[in-house]
Amino acid sequence: MSTLFNGFSATSVFPDHDLCFGDPSNASSICHIPTDTMIRFLNISSPDAYLDVYCNNPPVDSCSFGYCPNPDVASPAVRYSTYFTSLVAAILVLYSPEDVTSAFFAQLLNVYSLIVAAMISIAGHNLTKLHSVIALTLAASPLSLYLILYVFRSLLGRQTRLQAVFGPGMYLNRALVLVMLPLWASVLGFTAMPTSTWEFQQAACDTEIASNHVASLFFLPFILFFTTYPEAGALIIASITIAWGVAIYRLRKIIWAKHDRILPLGRLWRKVVTRYPFIQFYSVIVLPHAFWIFNVEIGLQILSTREHFTATYGQLLAIFVTVPPFIQLCVILPRIPTWFVDLAWVRLVTGRRDQPFVGARPKDESALPMQQDPSRAGLLSGKPEGLPLAHESDGHGLQMHELDFSKARSAASSRSGSFSM
Repeated sequence: MSTLFNGFSATSVFPDHDLCFGDPSNASSICHIPTDTMIRFLNISSPDAYLDVYCNNPPVDSCSFGYCPNPDVASPAVRYSTYFTSLVAAILVLYSPEDVTSAFFAQLLNVYSLIVAAMISIAGHNLTKLHSVIALTLAASPLSLYLILYVFRSLLGRQTRLQAVFGPGMYLNRALVLVMLPLWASVLGFTAMPTSTWEFQQAACDTEIASNHVASLFFLPFILFFTTYPEAGALIIASITIAWGVAIYRLRKIIWAKHDRILPLGRLWRKVVTRYPFIQFYSVIVLPHAFWIFNVEIGLQILSTREHFTATYGQLLAIFVTVPPFIQLCVILPRIPTWFVDLAWVRLVTGRRDQPFVGARPKDESALPMQQDPSRAGLLSGKPEGLPLAHESDGHGLQMHELDFSKARSAASSRSGSFSM
């Protein structure tokens, strides 16, 4: 059939009745017999039902109803699962790295499922630019960045918190993390190309809603928030600047004790986060994850408001991916109150600066408190809780030491008047 309607072949628009729609003079009886498709269309009785039918195969040249939802990429189940998995795994990386293995693989499953599914859908013209950017943004969590940094450190022979997954011989784990970066960058580059290069689903919406700048617009909400509410932005910047400034000032004699560098960044970071773990928690976990989640949620509120949950395989899988991190979170929860009440600002507010610590303090105070009984082992790691941590030793670099629990307890009592956050 060669007749065209608005640039489209009648055979592709109406495959079951192409003769009827292609030739108005055709009086064949088949043109007067309604098909199941026609009956279902005529029985649409609500706007929601109509939109569901419309979004089964949305037209390329129309954006009458905005972007159609894509539950397998942007539904609340997928988003909240990704947030939870990344947040819990980041906490485990910093405070209980010996228990991070299951959460590490859950994070890899999340990232690869988002990126690979986006690649397959883009190849089949079944994904909008908007949902491609959403998938990439969800995959680019702060935890993904931390994993890449830890892999590079391990490749350089440095000790890291993630020896359990990136230690000697862990070639597959390292490779899986390293491959994420070029895959993610290639999909982002492909998504940022003009529509004339590759036709995404609902290409008309890219022009009408986002002016062909979907990729850039989706990464701007937090900047726009700072512009619209400068007071809030100033408060956030001040909170981190003042905290780090006070910590550096209090530890200045320790940080610059060797007088070997003007700005020893590595030593500065280690000393501050070791003595003031809440600054590390705020700087590495709270703020980055808040920025990330804010960008995704506000971007969706601006560009696509109809994302919803449906019980599909992809969304159910996303929910069950949260089970291993949830179990590991439950394991460390009993240690968190003790860690919290011994933070410097909590001790200051509660008037306990001159009193002994509640929990036995590990050498690295960013770790969660150890069990009072050294015979008690971690439920997942099979070894005493508390981190085997690096410390500086006579100029010979970093060495890993298992903590001596009796010394840790005696150190805790002797430092009862110290100020640690």
